[in-house]
Amino acid sequence: MTFVLKSLLPYFLLSLFISVSLFPLVRYLSKKFKWMDIPDERKIHTTPVPRIGGVMIFISFMVTLFIYKKTHPDMYILNRTFSDVGFVLSSSAAFLLGFIDDVMGIRALKKLALQIAIGFAVAFAGLIIKQVTVLGLVVNFGMMSYLITALWVVALLNAVNLIDGMDGLASGIMIISLGFTFTISLIESNYMVACLSSILMGSILGFYIFNFPPAKIFMGDSGSYFLGCIYAMIAMMGMKKAGMAIMMSIPLVLLLIPLADVIYIMTRRVKRHNGIFHADKNHIHHRLLSLGFSAMQINFLIYLICTVLGLIALLIALTGGKFGLLFFFLIVCLITAGFAVVRILERHHYK
Repeated sequence: MTFVLKSLLPYFLLSLFISVSLFPLVRYLSKKFKWMDIPDERKIHTTPVPRIGGVMIFISFMVTLFIYKKTHPDMYILNRTFSDVGFVLSSSAAFLLGFIDDVMGIRALKKLALQIAIGFAVAFAGLIIKQVTVLGLVVNFGMMSYLITALWVVALLNAVNLIDGMDGLASGIMIISLGFTFTISLIESNYMVACLSSILMGSILGFYIFNFPPAKIFMGDSGSYFLGCIYAMIAMMGMKKAGMAIMMSIPLVLLLIPLADVIYIMTRRVKRHNGIFHADKNHIHHRLLSLGFSAMQINFLIYLICTVLGLIALLIALTGGKFGLLFFFLIVCLITAGFAVVRILERHHYK
């Protein structure tokens, strides 16, 4: 394990260096072509901020991964059932979709259709959720495997996108999530997932330096879609070694807060007869801001929660997933209680 850590450290640092080095260029291009996020009634920031920070993450990751492959030709970056080409094309398509949405805008339904297409591309390229084991019962999805995989990718794309509503929030959560994924992959001797996680962490950390409050740049949809797609694929790459229940539980546990936030938002919009894609300020970070918390306080609160959830995911891995369902149930109860507490605080605050 020590050897693996030492061998991956240079590539982590390289992706970090490339990401940081790209900031001046990305900021210049954003200003030149007016790829700026303009403040409005929904936005927290008060001045225009470059919104294509995902370019820093994407380029630094892809360049470092290419160098790693060239210097380690004897190592399989991906498992044998999934090609390098499929990995690069799927993640690049997610990045491109987000970039076009950042600079031109894409209608919500069209964007969703393209996300689903990316999800199917991942499945047809060889990464497929074929079955799941719950309490010793094996459920085989058969032909539905392709649809299940596509929906999994779409869910992760949008989960990361939805938490990207505050300076440093999405990037910080992804660094924490990938840190635990990296640790669990080392425990499970899945060195390819460890490699991808470490390189991606370096890329995000380089961006995070400039995204930390007050942010000098936003990752935009290009960054959130790319990260969501990569994270969805990394989890599936770990299935062979760690078992699907364990590897799939990691992103589910770590992203339960944004997923719960999505459920709350969609339910609220349906009740109020608003469109489900109608933008508003009812996300959990907006609600905490309205209660008087600062952006820094909200970030560290959610970082702390994600760290606790990550430790639980690590515990699930260390116990071989034996108590995974119980842990998952307890986490859902805790998060539900957390949302209830916020609701109670809001009622007292607005009396």
